[in-house]
Amino acid sequence: MDKITTPRERLRKIINDAYEIFCQQVVGGAIQIENEASMQLHLSNILLQLGRLNVFSPKEFFNIVLEKKIELIHETGKSKNKKARVDIWVEYKNSDSLISAAAIELKFLKKSANAAVTDGRHSVYKDLENLEEYAISVANPELYLCEIVASTNSNFIENKGEKFSIGNDTIIQSYTQKDSTYCNIKISKQYDPIKWDEYGDYSFLKIHPKD
Repeated sequence: MDKITTPRERLRKIINDAYEIFCQQVVGGAIQIENEASMQLHLSNILLQLGRLNVFSPKEFFNIVLEKKIELIHETGKSKNKKARVDIWVEYKNSDSLISAAAIELKFLKKSANAAVTDGRHSVYKDLENLEEYAISVANPELYLCEIVASTNSNFIENKGEKFSIGNDTIIQSYTQKDSTYCNIKISKQYDPIKWDEYGDYSFLKIHPKD
């Protein structure tokens, strides 16, 4: 038997496994997604089941919170009023305190005659900026961060079929066509090289910082 992993290692494995199951269920037709709310419903259900299966102590329990409120220390391109909600927050706790936690943001990019491709891509980067701010605002540098993107529009896919890197103090100037405004998005952390997982009409992306 392999050694019992730390709660943070378990959270990372649970999220990776949940992502794989989620993608396969969507592509296979076991579940249907039409927006971020349906993504949140199905992915959180998978995470809850996997999380509870990975509790190894009677003093430990797995918890999941949807739309968790966080007061940000700094303004971001997405949260200009410093108020934010995490799409999915998962954590291992014991009776006294938090052991380990992860913040997950979701993005669904769908086909639409009015969809601005640049706006969709930049909305993903804005979520990453918020994720990094969550770790600062909750004073938890070990907070595991992850963004999961699902798309039914191939126009959103950059670097098709290839791995690419983001982050490392990158500043992206974002122009939002909807309200004709500019803002700078700063992504400070270095992220693992990423690649779109493409299955027929669906494409998926999982983004997380390097450990």
